[in-house]
Amino acid sequence: MKTVAIVCEYNPITNGHIRHLESARRETGCSTVICAMSGSFVQRGEGAILDKYQRAQLAVSFGADMVVELPMIYAVSPADNFAYGAVKTVAALPNVEYLSFGSECGDVALLEKAADFLSNEPQEYKEILNRFQEEGNSFPKARSLALHEYAQTHTDYADMQDILEYPNNVLGIAYITAIRKMNLSVKIHTVKRIRCADELSMDTDYPTASAVRQAIRHDKPEEVSKAVHPYCLEFLKKSHNDPTVLENLCLYKMKEVNGYDLENYYDVSEGLNNRLKLAALDAVHFEDFLNAAKTKRYTMARIKRISLYTLFDITKDMYQKAVDSPAYLFVLALAKSRKDILPELKQNCQNVLLRYSDLSKVDESIKFLVKLDFRAQGVLALVNKTDSIKRSFVLV
Repeated sequence: MKTVAIVCEYNPITNGHIRHLESARRETGCSTVICAMSGSFVQRGEGAILDKYQRAQLAVSFGADMVVELPMIYAVSPADNFAYGAVKTVAALPNVEYLSFGSECGDVALLEKAADFLSNEPQEYKEILNRFQEEGNSFPKARSLALHEYAQTHTDYADMQDILEYPNNVLGIAYITAIRKMNLSVKIHTVKRIRCADELSMDTDYPTASAVRQAIRHDKPEEVSKAVHPYCLEFLKKSHNDPTVLENLCLYKMKEVNGYDLENYYDVSEGLNNRLKLAALDAVHFEDFLNAAKTKRYTMARIKRISLYTLFDITKDMYQKAVDSPAYLFVLALAKSRKDILPELKQNCQNVLLRYSDLSKVDESIKFLVKLDFRAQGVLALVNKTDSIKRSFVLV
C-alpha cells in the first residue's frame, strides 16, 4: 500500500480541492490517499465554517480514503510551525511515499530550489532581509521583498523572485524544509493552483475557499453553488456559522488577561503584549481591537491567531511541550471499503484515537493536546450553533 498524504483545511472543500484529490492519486500512482486536516480552527486564526467531522466526511466522499486531524496547536501556527506539525503528523502515517499540496507555481524543482536557498541564506540576502525588517515589515513580507530584490541582481535565482509572494508556495517550501530536517524519504507532489488576479473573485473555474466563504457571508447561494459540489452545498445550507461569537470570546479574554502574562503566550514577542492589551482595553468590538493592534510588522492573521492562543491558554511553553511530544493520529473519517488501513495505522503509530474515549489509551505526554482539540471543538460548536459535538470517527 503506497500512500499520498495531503495537508488541508477544506474550509469548505471546493471543486478545486476535489481536482487536487483526484490529481494526487492519479499522478503519484498511490493506491491510498490520507488527508491530515485542520480541525476546528484554521491557520488564519478563524473558526472553520463546518464541523471537522463534516469536512472529513466530505473529503472521503470526494476521494480520500481516510482523514486524520492536524492537531489544533499546529493548525493555528505560523507557516513554518504549521508545516512542522503537518509533516510530523504525516510521518506517523503508514507507507507515505508522497506529500501532495497545491501551489501557485506548480513546480517541485523550483520549490526545492527555494528551500535550498532559504536554508543556506547568502550574507548579501541576509543584509537585505534585515533592512526590510528594520523598515517595519513583518518577517514573511520582508523575506518576500528581500528575495525579490536579491533575485533581480543574481540571474541564477531570477526564476525565484516572486515565489514567496504566494501563500501556498510559502507553505510548500516549509513542508520541504520540514521533511529534510526530519530526514524523511518522502517525495513531493504539487498541483498548480489555477489562480485569479483577485483571490476573492468567484469569476473563475476554481474559486478559492476564501472566495466561497465570502460569498456565503454575503448570502450569494448561486455563486457558492458554482464553486462547490452539490453534496457539500447541502452541508453549507444547514450551517449557522456566527463568527461574532468567537470574536466576543476572544475580545473578552484579551481584556481580562494580565498584560505581563500575555507575553508568555505563543508567538507574542516582547512589546507586542503591551500593544495587544492597550488595543483590547479600548475596543468595543473585536474588529476595533484588530485594527488598533495590527501594523506592517504585526499582520491581521497573526493577531487573530494570538487571540486564539489567549482564548485557549496556549503558551510558549505549551507549544514547546507539543514539539517534544510524540505524534498522534486522531481519525475523523474513513472509507468503509478501506478498513484495512486501521491495522497498519496502529502498527505505525503508538497513539491512534478513533474516538475521544480512546484518550485513556494514549501516551500521557500527548493527552493535553487531545484535550485541546476537544475544547476547540466545543468552542466551534458555539460558533456554528451546533447542539452537540461528535466524539467518534465517521464511516463513509
